[in-house]
Amino acid sequence: MPRIGLKLWSTNLNYIPPAQILFAREVFDYIELFVVPGSLGTLTRWQALDIPYVLHAPHSTAGLNPADSSRRQEHIGLVGEVNAYALSLSPEKIIFHPGINGDWQESISQFKVWRKEFPCMFDAVVIENKPRIGLKGEHCLGASVTEMSEILKAAGCGFCLDFGHAICTAVADGLDWKAVVRDFMTLKPVMYHLCDGPLSSKDAHEHFGRGAFDLDFLVSCIEPGRMVTLETKKDFDVSLDDFAEDVEAFKRYASH
Repeated sequence: MPRIGLKLWSTNLNYIPPAQILFAREVFDYIELFVVPGSLGTLTRWQALDIPYVLHAPHSTAGLNPADSSRRQEHIGLVGEVNAYALSLSPEKIIFHPGINGDWQESISQFKVWRKEFPCMFDAVVIENKPRIGLKGEHCLGASVTEMSEILKAAGCGFCLDFGHAICTAVADGLDWKAVVRDFMTLKPVMYHLCDGPLSSKDAHEHFGRGAFDLDFLVSCIEPGRMVTLETKKDFDVSLDDFAEDVEAFKRYASH
């Protein structure tokens, strides 16, 4: 059975009590914590939990776009906040996005700068593939297998396969989505993101069973023991009951 992750943001203090309950019940195995810029004040709350972590660095919407050469100094500060979380929480993996609306060679250059600045943290860094088209129409880097392969090789990082993003890229490019997923699997992902959704070029995070993804196929791609963060949406402010239902659904697919 893969290890199951709960995706939360560092500002989601409202979900700490139900997360503790579900972890005690062994519903999930780790928290994937998105580091919201400027949220270092919440770090001690997360540090107090006896739960393993994966970290997710800010993405372009939150101000970290490695393809943007004009914000290199600002980016160093944002990555420094991720490093502060990493030093306190000892995450197994730290996820970064390749960037948007720019040159992937610039992204590689900035990844190399960050590795030099924060060498211990970068031993745990993995890079996630993106959809071809972002939610606001932006051009995302790392959408194709070829581009991701070049980025991973040059940056010296592992790979996080987001199945939904791969499907969105396939639809945008008019390709068979299962073939695209199989191509991404050749990059030997060390962890995964999974949700349900429509067969669309735009990303969605539907609960399992409420989309059009072939979840039997997707779950069968995940090797036993690998980490898979369930990126399904959350419908409630003070409850994670919907997440618990998605975990049960995932386990049914995994048991086939």
